[in-house]
Amino acid sequence: MKSKYYNRDLSWLLFDNRVIDQAYNPNVPVLEKLRFLAIASNNLDEFFKVRMHNIHSMIGSPKIEKRTGLTGSEVLDLVHEFNRRNLTKQYEAYSLLMEKCRDKGIFQLLKYDELNDFEKQHIQDYYQNELSDELLVENFSNEHRFRHNLNILMQSQGHTYTFPIPDEFDRIVPTGVDDHYILIEDVILNCADEIYHKYDALKCYVFRVTYDKNKKYDFLDEKLTDDEYLKKMTQYLNSRDPRKITRVEFWCDGPRGRSYFSQLFQISKKSVYKIPGPVDLKLLDGFFKLYKHRSNLVFPKFNARKWKESKNILHYLDKTPMLLEYPYDSFSVFLNYLETAVNDPRTTDICITIYRTEKNSQLVKLLQKAAAKGIKVTALVELRARFDEEHNLLVSEVLKSSGVKVIYGDRVNKVHSKVCVVLQGAKDQGYVQIGTGNYNAVTSNVFSDISYFTSNKTYVNDAAKFFERLTDRKKVDYDLFVTSPKNLKVMIIENIKRATKEYLRVGKGGVFLKVNGLTDIDIINAIYRAARLGLPFRLIVRGPCSLKLGLCGEKEDIVVKSIVGELLEHSRIFRFQYGDSDEQIWISSADMMTRNLERRVEVAVPVVEDGPKRKLNKIVNMYIRDTENSYFLNTNGEYFKKRKTFGISAQQTWLKRLKWRKYVK
Repeated sequence: MKSKYYNRDLSWLLFDNRVIDQAYNPNVPVLEKLRFLAIASNNLDEFFKVRMHNIHSMIGSPKIEKRTGLTGSEVLDLVHEFNRRNLTKQYEAYSLLMEKCRDKGIFQLLKYDELNDFEKQHIQDYYQNELSDELLVENFSNEHRFRHNLNILMQSQGHTYTFPIPDEFDRIVPTGVDDHYILIEDVILNCADEIYHKYDALKCYVFRVTYDKNKKYDFLDEKLTDDEYLKKMTQYLNSRDPRKITRVEFWCDGPRGRSYFSQLFQISKKSVYKIPGPVDLKLLDGFFKLYKHRSNLVFPKFNARKWKESKNILHYLDKTPMLLEYPYDSFSVFLNYLETAVNDPRTTDICITIYRTEKNSQLVKLLQKAAAKGIKVTALVELRARFDEEHNLLVSEVLKSSGVKVIYGDRVNKVHSKVCVVLQGAKDQGYVQIGTGNYNAVTSNVFSDISYFTSNKTYVNDAAKFFERLTDRKKVDYDLFVTSPKNLKVMIIENIKRATKEYLRVGKGGVFLKVNGLTDIDIINAIYRAARLGLPFRLIVRGPCSLKLGLCGEKEDIVVKSIVGELLEHSRIFRFQYGDSDEQIWISSADMMTRNLERRVEVAVPVVEDGPKRKLNKIVNMYIRDTENSYFLNTNGEYFKKRKTFGISAQQTWLKRLKWRKYVK
């Protein structure tokens, strides 16, 4: 029987393909094209760190993936095939772009043999003065933990040796001639003669190892106190070690390689990749940083709308709610909201959820300032934010030392919600901000997110109860908030049913969902049931999508597309239209993925106030009209672009409008 769903992991790799595709887009400046190639490499690193353990757990066992019926070996075969195609496309773009940068006189990335005599001497001096004393040669062991990004493997007669390329050195090395560079591994391969002679090296490889980083928190228990939880998390972070190898990448001249590395590391050949160029194209970020000052090589700078400093944002919110869209509206508006609250003598409490913040965060400083002024500050810091665990642990320690009450919330489910409430006396007196993205001043410049501010007592009261639930871990009832892990999925399915019922009654209505991932089977089945009856669906799914088209009969009216452009689409918006006059439109921190709906604490809220609701509807309608940055899913599971002479880009439309208005209001 043919599966009704696409494999989540393969769908992830299709998204990577769409990112790589930006390097072929004639409307994307050359440095931005290089950056997209770097982003694709970073995405793939995350895939091998957090997703491959599921596939490996099925290999050699009778397990099959329930949604597709594929075995672990079959999935691994397809992962390798998808990646092989992606890598070919990625490195062809890389070669074309390097040639273009050379021809346009921007910069040249040279091989050692291409250097002139002056450059070779410069590089040899660099090696002797900076690198030679830092290279530590060891006998190869497949049990060794390769903690550096790149390593050199040497073969000699009967022996194999390795030594790391120290991460603290820049990957891109100037040759002494302006705009000429060489990679650090090329320096070592051509200048470390004393090492090669000493060990009688016959062949050298540059290689890189990726480990499974998805180690479970097996110590979690609902009964843990905050102190016990903090102690166990600290122990976990200090003691965790990379686990199984999920990928080996290597580069060398000549045909030999994959079988050799497969035997060497005792892993499947399908987890070994011979790279047709420099290993790990995240190095291209280095060129972006070196030349981003040249405006013709990057996307045009834009000035996000800010808050007019002469106006008190809280006084404004007393009368008018506000909905912002980052990065077109500046994250500084949120910081202004928080700073104004800190300086307002009426403020008694500030409560916020923290999932990811940047280093040296202004947000953290404002919370410290609030605590120093005697305001009761409660910060829920989620210590299990993947790859940010150590940073969040440091944030929690800094806040606690400043008098902030730090809590860690749900012991079993990650708190992924984005809520900041300011109370001024009574529990329902104050202000609340609810968002779809993190409180991060860096990512908010490139992530497209929604941020909703209001003094509406119902929202404020719900937000206060939400923090009571996180602090005391007791059940609470909300008027507008809907939260996971229990109620958010139910809300979505019930709204799909309601929209279907009204559609059957009057022939009008529909559902719009904008998410980063759509993989939850219950949600997908609810969509299938409604689509068989003709209910229209417009779905924008940036990344993995397990829903298939063409399964719901003649009445099916589902459009699925992924928007990939200058900015990273990150907002989650749900619109349910019941008949021809009634509708609800929601924002949320949650994607349509089982982990978000069943194993995280997420928040969704309906936007009920007229001004923000109208603006959010305009945003949704613009996303629906987008063709320039949209990749449409077809019934074969492939994504394609519609070629139009005069297409619409939601992102570029909003960016152009920034020229006409400097301030948020």
